[in-house]
Amino acid sequence: MGRKTLQNASWRPRRLPARASCPTLGGMSALSRRLNLDWVLPSLAVGGRFPIDTAEHLAGALGIRYVVDVRVEDCDDEHVLREHGITLLHLPTEDLRAIRGDRLDDGVAWVTDQLARGHKVYIHCEHGVGRSALLALCVLVALGHPPLEALSLAKRRRWQVSPSTEQLRTFMAWADAWRQRNAATWRVPRLEELAAIAHSHLTQPPPASRGNED
Repeated sequence: MGRKTLQNASWRPRRLPARASCPTLGGMSALSRRLNLDWVLPSLAVGGRFPIDTAEHLAGALGIRYVVDVRVEDCDDEHVLREHGITLLHLPTEDLRAIRGDRLDDGVAWVTDQLARGHKVYIHCEHGVGRSALLALCVLVALGHPPLEALSLAKRRRWQVSPSTEQLRTFMAWADAWRQRNAATWRVPRLEELAAIAHSHLTQPPPASRGNED
């Protein structure tokens, strides 16, 4: 299967556990050290672009069969991914900008559907900071995490997660719409609350190394 574009659909995904294995750097392969990704859930990875010659490693060693590329400036080689059994969803979005509403809905539906089927999904942009983080945060909310909890979890798993103000506002609006549709009891956080978490690496030094890529 190749690149996908989905229409909005109704879904009620189950909440997945937040714990993810985090092996040490000593146990990482050379290929894994070339990847810029972190597991925010055991089956959901977020990060930056990857060398296309690591596609076999993504599919084989990491078990990733579904990839979402949210870059407009580039796109993963669909043919190479398909050769390794990986299906691509492309949601082109400019850097620092929010994913368009219908594309965001499609992305959340597509990712949560794959997760519910027991598959592993990798969401990425260029650096794994804003665009991919926005989609991942909405996915976490759709899986049952309140917005502040979702951002705190993503930030703990990947310190680079730092959506722009526009992306955070879009996350707030998407979360509010989700809350109303699903009668959730949590409140939508203020922009300042989200920004304090997203930008916490500016006052608290990030970890010296990452070790949860494989």
